[in-house]
Parts: sequence; C-alpha cells; structure tokens
Amino acid sequence: MKLCTDTITVFNARVDPATGYDDYLPTVIVGVSWYMGVATSVNNNGLQAANACTIRIPLDADFGGKSYADPIEYAGAADPAGLFTLQPGDIVIKGSLESSSLRPAEIKRTHATFVTIKGVTDNRRAPNAPHWKVLAT
Repeated sequence: MKLCTDTITVFNARVDPATGYDDYLPTVIVGVSWYMGVATSVNNNGLQAANACTIRIPLDADFGGKSYADPIEYAGAADPAGLFTLQPGDIVIKGSLESSSLRPAEIKRTHATFVTIKGVTDNRRAPNAPHWKVLAT
C-alpha cells in the first residue's frame, strides 16, 4: 500500500483478573497511513466540528512479531502477549511507545497525537490492497 510510512502504537485494554482493572497492552505497528482531518455536521445547534482520524493498516505492515486476533478471540486468549486487536475504545498514538505501565490519562497527558478507536473496517479481502481501516476521534 502506498504512502504507508507512519508508525503507531495501539493500546489494547484487557481486564486483569487478579486486580479487576484494565491493563493496556501496547503493539507498535510500522508501515501505516495516518490521516488527521476535521469532520463536520449540521444539527439543531448549528455547525459542529470534530477532529477525525483515518488509519489504514496494510497486512504487510510490521506488527513486531504479533498476530491479529478479532476482539472476541483476543478477550478469551489465555496469553495475549503475542496478539493484538483493533476494537472501539482502544487508544492509538502516532509514534512508538512500548511501555505497558501507562494508563489512558497518562497516555493522553504525555502524547499530543492520540485518538480513540470508534470503528474498524476489515478490508483484508480487498484484491489490490488488503488492510484494516480504523476510524478514530
């Protein structure tokens, strides 16, 4: 896929059974396309605008040795260390960050370019450029 020169880190939330709190497991992905724009709409309150991000992740991107698992498979995995997923609510930052001890508030405070996944389109069966399309705000 052309113009896939960016690096991102996806933080997947997973409940730690011992503590009952979410752990955020990072996956650095090299070779993606990150496009930040503005989405607008008109409603009863007038013109509304919000930042919108489209991330395209080709199948041939570098996932650091991890494999993709759909959200249900990821949630049920006994050991998610070798897996990653793309699901609404997970945090993505532009750049590489491999620390697994950060909480969402810390990520947002220390990284200006972060988004929260709102939706994912699985285009892995596309004949010319198989990829995942991630929509985030």
